[in-house]
Amino acid sequence: MPSADTATHILLVEDEAFLRELVMEGLQDAGFNVLEASDGTSGVQALKSDQRIDVLLSDIKLPDIDGYQVAEAARTLRPGLKVILMTGYAPSPLPPTLQSVVYRVLQKPFSLETLPGMVNAALEA
Repeated sequence: MPSADTATHILLVEDEAFLRELVMEGLQDAGFNVLEASDGTSGVQALKSDQRIDVLLSDIKLPDIDGYQVAEAARTLRPGLKVILMTGYAPSPLPPTLQSVVYRVLQKPFSLETLPGMVNAALEA
């Protein structure tokens, strides 16, 4: 397992506690360092911090500010940050300002086994 300084750091923003825990455990088991946020506001605060973040993995539908707004904050606060969005709803087109930022929009439910490979692919993109 990679050390904390060499491991990829993921900011996971998901309001559904059970799903957040499942995704976090799956990513940690794959060797990633995961910082979790239970809503968009906490996610943006993490983006404003000096915490290392390599990939933002965020739900789109959140109780306060949505995942698009979190991704927009990432685009402004951390240019070049890789973003993967998740949704359980019908896919809708990405806002034009996010098309160059968002690597992929994952439809829920998705296979947790595919997530580590997708994070690595986002980092290489």
